[in-house]
Amino acid sequence: MRKFPMRWVLMVICLLVFWVMLLSAVVDIPPMGSLKNPTNDYEVTKRYLERGKEEAACPNIVTAVILNYRGYDTMGEVTVIFTALCGVLALLMREKAKTSFSVMDVSPVKSSLIVYTILRIIFPFILLFAIYVIAFGTVSPGGGFQGGTIMAAAFIIYALVFGLLVGMRRIPLSLRVSIEGIAPFTFFIVGLIGLLSGLNFLSFMLPGLSPYYQHFLAKVMLDLLEVGIGVGGGAIFTSIFFSMQREERA
Repeated sequence: MRKFPMRWVLMVICLLVFWVMLLSAVVDIPPMGSLKNPTNDYEVTKRYLERGKEEAACPNIVTAVILNYRGYDTMGEVTVIFTALCGVLALLMREKAKTSFSVMDVSPVKSSLIVYTILRIIFPFILLFAIYVIAFGTVSPGGGFQGGTIMAAAFIIYALVFGLLVGMRRIPLSLRVSIEGIAPFTFFIVGLIGLLSGLNFLSFMLPGLSPYYQHFLAKVMLDLLEVGIGVGGGAIFTSIFFSMQREERA
């Protein structure tokens, strides 16, 4: 009779234990859509839903939570993304116009004329859609993160089809360097406005103004954050991809 190695027995035991743990976690999940779920019966949730539009000056509760109630978390997230770029550049460095290239630049198999033509046509519309998502982030399900990702995806697709050199001409290195740090910088500037007004960092409802101007100024500050996150995030994602895709001529 064939004997199973001890490591196989231990692996099966570990998988069974993990399976039981997963099942126990699934059993504890509250029923979907129930009003008695903790997420629907939590005081913080009620506060967001009942007073979010007034306190955050934003009709989109998701944006109000991300950029106002949890603004510190979002500021940390954009800082993490920017730190990731710094880490990548420290390891791989920037691409160079004269010596860098990608596999597509030297590949004998080029993309078809259909792919070239379609991408040239839809590329401006992808960027336009990204701008729309960013600009209307405070009143729609979109926002800076989503719009920035769409923007970066447009440049990444372009570089994948036409090669790194052509992609670099679409969004030059000098432009990306200038806007990569916009996201954390915008949070810093907008946060200081509240601090200089005698409130907390990232406070939007400034004192001494009529309700109309308070909401108008808060909306402007939210829009600035959305634009900063979108443009800065898009540039960072693109730079990370270009650095990781590039090859260097000897």
